[in-house]
Amino acid sequence: MKKIDSHLHVWTIDADTYPFRAGQGAPTARGDAEFLLDLMDRADVAGSLIVQPIVYGFDHAYVDDTLGQWPDRFVGMCLVDPQADDPVGMLDELVGRGYRGVRFNPALWREGELMNGDVGRALYKRSGELGVPVGYLVSPHNYDEIESLADEFPDTDAIIDHFGHCVPERDGSDVPAFERLLSMARHPNMNIKLSEFPRASNEEFPYIDLFHWVHQLIEAYSGDRLMWGTDFPFIVEQVGYTKGWDIADRIEPAIGPGLVDQILGGTCERLFGTWGD
Repeated sequence: MKKIDSHLHVWTIDADTYPFRAGQGAPTARGDAEFLLDLMDRADVAGSLIVQPIVYGFDHAYVDDTLGQWPDRFVGMCLVDPQADDPVGMLDELVGRGYRGVRFNPALWREGELMNGDVGRALYKRSGELGVPVGYLVSPHNYDEIESLADEFPDTDAIIDHFGHCVPERDGSDVPAFERLLSMARHPNMNIKLSEFPRASNEEFPYIDLFHWVHQLIEAYSGDRLMWGTDFPFIVEQVGYTKGWDIADRIEPAIGPGLVDQILGGTCERLFGTWGD
């Protein structure tokens, strides 16, 4: 089984060479690529999808250099400025540099503008034309925008990060936002990242309150539309990188071999291409 980490960020403390965006303090967690590679090797992880970190804003220099130095281990998802003069042109340029996905973060849009407005629609449509998935950092109040774009542009692949930022109730009762997330499986190109377990769960490792959600997502989306992500470097301080993968082994009832192969690597390669090529 080839393990691919579908969600993480990288940065370096070398702020002279790779300055953080204006007003951004230096991150406290170690997040350099060399550290990540060591952890990946220890956990037998073949490759990772690097999501452009907000600490660098739209300056992709550190991710560019990381992708260039280890092209067999890393693939990149870029971040486009929706307030730029030509956001679609920026997307074209970044994809031309080798990025295989683009992230939508509604906090970066102009105040009062939604992701399914003119800018978002143009970016989402162009992503489909370029064959690059759109990854969403969203909360449940953004679900209407996501579904609107999916309905209008059904050929664009989309990925909702971090369980859609749903959180289970402590008493185990139904969560309407999660039920909505399950219903979005009606969009055939919608995918979900099983990531940020420590944030989503009300419990400690191995986050048992999320096990039922994982199985509900498998039933709704099937394994080939779900993917595993550790959210490095945050996972290191939360529970440890290897334990971020051990969660999958502890889920009960156990995920079958075919499904787990898809979730831990196959889905990511289906959407972003084969690592090592």
